[in-house]
Amino acid sequence: MQTHELLDRFEILYPTKSVLADLRRAVIDKDLSSVFRLLPETITGNTEELRKAVLEKNIHSIFRLADDDELRKLILEENIWKLWPVLDRYVETHFVNAFKNFYINETKIDDDCFSRGQLESKIWLTKELKKTINDLGTVFLCAGWYATLSTMLFEKGFRIEKLRSFDLDPNCVPIAKIFNKPWLKDDWKFQASTANILDIDYNNHTYKVHRADGTECELTDIPNTIINTSCEHIENFNEWFSKIPQGKLVVLQSNDFFDVKEHVNCVSSIEEFVKQTPMRHLLYSGELKLPKYKRFMVIGYV
Repeated sequence: MQTHELLDRFEILYPTKSVLADLRRAVIDKDLSSVFRLLPETITGNTEELRKAVLEKNIHSIFRLADDDELRKLILEENIWKLWPVLDRYVETHFVNAFKNFYINETKIDDDCFSRGQLESKIWLTKELKKTINDLGTVFLCAGWYATLSTMLFEKGFRIEKLRSFDLDPNCVPIAKIFNKPWLKDDWKFQASTANILDIDYNNHTYKVHRADGTECELTDIPNTIINTSCEHIENFNEWFSKIPQGKLVVLQSNDFFDVKEHVNCVSSIEEFVKQTPMRHLLYSGELKLPKYKRFMVIGYV
């Protein structure tokens, strides 16, 4: 992703951090007012640099006065390597370390995982779920892709015993582990596995994962919470939904974006989605309007 795209996404993730808007304007627009708001309250320097900064609006002199080389290189030299330490000043999230890892190792990922629509949909999920329940127990994230939602759930402070992300694409596993490295290292509080979600036993599932050295081992888990934010992609959706045992908490999202070829199970309305996902106890249903489509969500016990 480009620097301006990453800055935009972090601003969406942390809307209360007004400093991120200043950082975006300073980097993209070279806006002097934003630059000054990013500087420390007290700066030192010689009179000549102060004269240039004030009278000539010399942005180089401003940074020499502030003695902030990282911010200077990010804004003036557009050095993306300085984006990571600067972001670390303002937000406490593993997303910074993950993207730094991708850049260092030149890891190719699908940028859509951090698109505006994806982030806004997942932020919406965490907000509504937090209003409903905080203790999720063991979570199965179905069709989890890169498991960016896992990162958000962990960082939002949900009580999670374990979180397991399953996706059909084996290329997702290493990237999901990078996004969730702190919880992977925490006695495998997070793990990712390649699996068809139709093959999962939601009563008591045994599956294979890989250790850091590449060796394979088996885990067995019983989920309390089942999350699937990609219901529009599930061709045999009714078959999959029927596999979920009674009493499980489920969080499901779909959309009405019929134009995408891979979207084989779209719905036209929240009413249709509620009908498609019958609950014994429906806790929440609603829709989120996005520029190209509507996202639908239900939370409840099957």
